[in-house]
Amino acid sequence: MSDDAGAHIGQLSPDRKWRWDGAAWMPVHVPMPAWANLKLRVRPTWTVVASALAVGLLADQALRVGSVGLGVSVSLACVALALVRVGRLRRVESWLLTAAATAFGVWLTVRASPWLLWPDVAATFALLCFAASIAVRGSILDIGIAEAVARSINASLHVVAGSVFLARPIIRTRTHLAAVAPVARGFLIAIPIAAVLAGLLASADPIFASFLRINLDFGRLALDVVYIVTGSLVLAGLLRLASAQPIDPVDGPVWRLGTTEALVVLAVLDTIFGAFAIAQAIGASGGSDALRSAGVSYADYARSGFFQLLWVAGITLVVLVACSRITGFAGRTGRRTFVVLAETAIALTLLIVLVASTRLSLYESAYGFTMLRLYSHIFAGGIAVVFLLLAADVAGLLPRRRWFVGATAIIALGLLMALNFANPEAVVVGLNTNRAITTHNVDAQYLSQLSSDAAPALLAAPSQVDASLRQDLKAVACAGPRAYAPSPAAFNWAEAEAANARRRGC
Repeated sequence: MSDDAGAHIGQLSPDRKWRWDGAAWMPVHVPMPAWANLKLRVRPTWTVVASALAVGLLADQALRVGSVGLGVSVSLACVALALVRVGRLRRVESWLLTAAATAFGVWLTVRASPWLLWPDVAATFALLCFAASIAVRGSILDIGIAEAVARSINASLHVVAGSVFLARPIIRTRTHLAAVAPVARGFLIAIPIAAVLAGLLASADPIFASFLRINLDFGRLALDVVYIVTGSLVLAGLLRLASAQPIDPVDGPVWRLGTTEALVVLAVLDTIFGAFAIAQAIGASGGSDALRSAGVSYADYARSGFFQLLWVAGITLVVLVACSRITGFAGRTGRRTFVVLAETAIALTLLIVLVASTRLSLYESAYGFTMLRLYSHIFAGGIAVVFLLLAADVAGLLPRRRWFVGATAIIALGLLMALNFANPEAVVVGLNTNRAITTHNVDAQYLSQLSSDAAPALLAAPSQVDASLRQDLKAVACAGPRAYAPSPAAFNWAEAEAANARRRGC
């Protein structure tokens, strides 16, 4: 930095990497981002070590059975309890989040469908992580996108550093471990001597030799160690996150998109979606000539493209959220124009979601219902609700709060909880059997791929269904076991109910 004439103390260089201190240019120290701060406000104790070990042992008992059931639910409930008690969660919102995590964990014992189990596991860990993240400050109803990403990264770093957190109490007591050193040296001397003497005595007496035979499954033992360590480190990471210094509110990027650029983007979206709306009007009015010119029949037109339409809705949601967050408005006129164009795009996107759902319904009426098609319907309804929330956010509802992300998360969690209560596999069976009354057709091969959640519904097929179809459904439902006597850790309510239904109806 040779040109220092006229530089004032504190002045930054053109590249903003140097600062003039009156005598020389000094490098500017960039502060560490909030999400990278791993400082602790509470030191770990031996209670943390004991709790982590207890949860690790529970996790081993839950996972070694090879199925999801009561053991997993109990382990997750103990993680939540340890997080509240040992992690010193003092905020009511943190307690509510851990309670919600425990509720989702309970469904791992009640349901057997992988369409529910994996979302329930993800929801449980997400709620536990966020409860630990806001142990001191923060709220799910006042968190922006940038802060949500920052907290996710921060939580991941703390969970990874859980082993170091767990080792700190042990390291602090290393001076007391010096007293154990003579005992350890004594054992090191005694072990080879004892091995030689035990070997000689075993060769001299077969009864004594039988005492020394220990049948160990080293593969099973190694897997147990992995389960214990994994469970312990998960709790240690959550406790470290709860003990960390709170994250300050995180704002979005400093860079801003110009008003003109954002308005051009929205105008292009509105134009494309407007043309799509005209195409739908032509198709709905029976524009057979237009369809023939496109080379498709009306049936093919009605039953195609729903997944592409859902993708369009998802991409549009990302674009609108990004533009609403990074656009720098030069004045009220630009802001109002943006709101009008954004609300128009949202309205047209809702039309696209409706078209996608309608086409999917027509496809289901012809080919039946599957879990993927049911979840596509649910996704369409969920994304429509999210667009309505975005419309309220863009319009300026509660401008001083960053509520959109939290409201979206709450809706997603509520929808998942409703699915657990509704039992979607039983819903799919009911929809297909009701459809079979009029079509006299059912895809029994697909229904045979469903989990035990579907077995009672298969055996309760309506009497109006053709006798041959009822026999096919009964054969599918009765293919599973009729006896159920698992270990307590492996108990699953859906499996037990399926076995009971087979004993009664097969």
